[in-house]
Formats: sequence, structure tokens, C-alpha cells
Amino acid sequence: MKTVGDVVSWWITRIENDGTRSQKYRDSMVCLMRKHVLPRVGKLPLKKVDRVSLDDKLIFPMHQVLAPRSVQKALQGLRQAFGMAEGQGRIQDNPLKGTTFRDFYKGKLRPKPARLSRVDLAGLVRQLVDLFKDDPTKAMLPLMMLAHGTRIAETLKARWSHVSLDERVWVIPEANTKSRREHVLPLTPQVLALLDKYRQALPDPRLKAAWVFSVRGGNCMADTSAHALFREVSGRQWSSHDLRKLMRSSLADIGVDHMVGELLINHTLGVTTETYLTRDMMERRREALERWHARLDELGFAEAHGSKVAVPALLSNDAKPEATGLCA
Repeated sequence: MKTVGDVVSWWITRIENDGTRSQKYRDSMVCLMRKHVLPRVGKLPLKKVDRVSLDDKLIFPMHQVLAPRSVQKALQGLRQAFGMAEGQGRIQDNPLKGTTFRDFYKGKLRPKPARLSRVDLAGLVRQLVDLFKDDPTKAMLPLMMLAHGTRIAETLKARWSHVSLDERVWVIPEANTKSRREHVLPLTPQVLALLDKYRQALPDPRLKAAWVFSVRGGNCMADTSAHALFREVSGRQWSSHDLRKLMRSSLADIGVDHMVGELLINHTLGVTTETYLTRDMMERRREALERWHARLDELGFAEAHGSKVAVPALLSNDAKPEATGLCA
């Protein structure tokens, strides 16, 4: 390997078939490398790679057209490529060893601001409930994501076999999660009733599909179709990730413990913290979701699922949900 392009092109062939990384990560990283990195520094000889050449030829020009986090991601990919090449003995020296994004950028990397806040919750629930009444197949995906705070890729890969009515849980296999660990979400009476209504609304071909969110022909809904659905439903005002952020921020408002909230949205808490988690964490997750769905019921969610669940928004530790009708 003599040029940066040799290293990057070789690395791309490795990550394109790396099943340990999500498809979304692979697609975005490959696109970033081919569209921005290779055209700018692909022909740069390895012996001329240093902080000055990177800043002049790659980092500074990318800052003119991309957000800082995208530039950071490109540098991370470049560092991974050189690190892997050095580890396998394909290059003798790694010119990027010890290089960080802070060497080139001193500003604050702020998270992307949420486009939905707590004050939008009531109107959002009303909008999604009205849509569910009109077209359950269109409203079910955003409702499930608002109810559980799941990522869009995780939600789309849900199969009916992942839903256990006996155990009242939705299991997301580790292969489908960003954290690469199994994620188990308790199903409340509201969601069980919502799933029942949704199934009744599905046309026969889709009812026989293995996927919860299928399209005509029985295949799983694609990411592009799902994002197009959210653009249509929201009028381009918010995204699927905004639902996840809104759910997480709302949990604190109803008294859900920070650690329980992080577990519900499948954030990694760190090895030390997770080592000392108690065995009753599933019950605490269930109680948190019961609180959250009770809050949604107060805003009209009950009109969508149709079940009668007597659960206050702020449960005491010994309170239990009382379900009546079909969901019981």
C-alpha cells in the first residue's frame, strides 16, 4: 500500500461485509469515504500523511460543506482503516496514530437539536391517534416507536415471532440492535390491544407475513420506505429519531428513574453499572412503560387501542395496572 486510497479502498471491502456493524453504519461510512475522503486524499502518498496535509487537503475542505460531526466521522473511519492496516502488517507505520478530531476542531460538538419537545406531545398523540383511526397500517410504526422509544431499524425488523403474548414481552434479538445485545421490552395492555387492532386492519397477504411491518408481497418494510412514511406523516417537521428523543425526555417528567429510562431505550450504561443491576429490572421497566402509556392515555392514546386500563400516570411502588375487556 502506497497511498491513502490504497488503505481506504482495502478497508471499505472489509466493512462492507462486516456483520458486526449495522447496515446503516456501513452504508453511511462507505458513502462518506467514497464521496469525500477518496477524492480529496486518495492519491496522497502514505509517507506524506501528517496533520498538516490532512488539515489542508481533507479536514478544512470538508468543514466547508459538511457538519462537524460528519467530518469527525470521516476522520474516525480513516483512523480505523489505518489502525487495521497497521495491525495486519499491511503498512509499516501508522501516520494517524494519536491523531484526534480535537487536533483540527476546537468547537463544541453539539447534538442535533430535537424537533419535538414536551409541549408538542399532546398534539402529536392526537395526530397519530387520528391517523390510526383512519389508517392503522400507516400510523402503527410511529405509535410503536413513541410508545417504546425504539430505533427505527430495530422496529422495522420486528417479527410476529418476537412478540410473546404469554410473557407479554417484545424481544429484539441482538443481531437487530445497535448495542449488539438482546433487548426485551414489556408489553402493556394498551400495546397488546393496539397490536390486536393493527392485525385486524392488515390485508390478508400482509397478515400472513412474518414481519410486523411488512409491505405488499410480505417483505419487511425498507428503511427508505419507512423514512418516506415519516416525512409524509410529519410533513417533514420531525423524524423517527425525534420520537425516540421525546419519549426519553418525557420519562423524567413522570418520575422514571434515569437508569431505568436508559435501559428502556437500550443505551449502554457501562460494564461496572450493568454488573450491579438487580434482577427486578424487568419489573421496573414494565412499571415505567405502564406509567408512560398511562400518560399517553391521558392525551388520547386510549382512543387508538380501545382498551380500558386504570393506571395513574404516577404509579406508587405497590400499584398494579387493572385491565378490563379483551386486553385482560
